[in-house]
Parts: sequence; C-alpha cells; structure tokens
Amino acid sequence: MTLDLIIKKISEYTIVDVRSPLEYFKGHIPSAINIPLFTDTERAVIGTIYKQQGKKPAIEKGLGFVDLSNLVEKFKPLDKPIILYCEEVE
Repeated sequence: MTLDLIIKKISEYTIVDVRSPLEYFKGHIPSAINIPLFTDTERAVIGTIYKQQGKKPAIEKGLGFVDLSNLVEKFKPLDKPIILYCEEVE
C-alpha cells in the first residue's frame, strides 16, 4: 500500500507511535496514539550504550527492555488495522 493511499484512508487505521513518551510529546502524527517500546529512561540508556559501545550492544540492551506480553496487551483493544511508526515528525 502506498503512502498516498494510506493518507486517503487514514480514518480506517489506528496510527501507533512506538517512540518514547518524550519523543511523542515533542511531535507526532495527528490522531496517533503512543504505545512506546521504551520508557524515556530506557531510551536514554540505549542511546548512551549506542554512542559508547555501538549498535549491537544497544540493540541487545533494548531487546532486554521490551516486555512483549505487556506490549501485546496494549494492542489488543485496537479495532482497526495498525500503522506503526517511530520516526521524528516535524
């Protein structure tokens, strides 16, 4: 599906921003809801590890933070197809 088609049919989707709460607060797609993968503190830890040790250790740390069963529970009430995003919105 193309972005143009998604925009035309946006009301048929639930847009989920998976960035940390602070990133979401700074700017997000209108009507998007926030179901973050990481807390603000966890994101800061991962970013520090990325800068100091590199990508692989940061990914490993991030995977340790994600609680999939809890995350899945947050998505269950959503009744439309889901569009996930994690990019900064300007």
